[in-house]
Amino acid sequence: MSDLTLIKESEMVARRLFRVYSRKIFLAPNNRHFHEQRINAALLLSEKEPLQGAVADFFYGCWYDIPYDVTNMFTRIQGRLHPHVELAFRDCINKLAYIQHSSVLATRWSVLVTPSLNEQTQRLRISSDDAKEIAKDITAELMMARDNENWNTIEQIENEFFSHCVARNDRLAFSIVWFRLGKSDWQFDERWNNCQQSLDQTVKG
Repeated sequence: MSDLTLIKESEMVARRLFRVYSRKIFLAPNNRHFHEQRINAALLLSEKEPLQGAVADFFYGCWYDIPYDVTNMFTRIQGRLHPHVELAFRDCINKLAYIQHSSVLATRWSVLVTPSLNEQTQRLRISSDDAKEIAKDITAELMMARDNENWNTIEQIENEFFSHCVARNDRLAFSIVWFRLGKSDWQFDERWNNCQQSLDQTVKG
């Protein structure tokens, strides 16, 4: 196996972990462990935007830890972000500024904070590329859990997915996962119907 293949596989795993912890953070915004695991995954990606979005969410969700215990984390991200972005985060550590719900430091990867130039409704939108990636990850996670007969894991993943779809109005991801699982004789329960109804009501509203 070539080094390039290993790097590509490593990024795929990191991207999947990033999305898993994004969903967890959306449901538990103040859980520091989830934030740290998501930042660890972002550090394995080549892009700057996921890391910036993850750090912005951390500074917003775990503001009570700032500036007391983030030196080690900030040391690890130095040099990975644009200098002006690092400086802005440093100001937060030094109590010179705080991450607000609407922030210029937010990126499309953020789940707790939203870019300050966007309207509130923009936060509910998700790009088709992101929706397709999420659908691919969720389908793979669910199929693997079924193969391993991890029924509790399946229920947890499904619940997190339903919460994501309703909160972000992600009808595309829901439709893709429903279609792919249906082709594999998935056992859909009432929660799937409830989620679909919630998404339909959002459109009608």
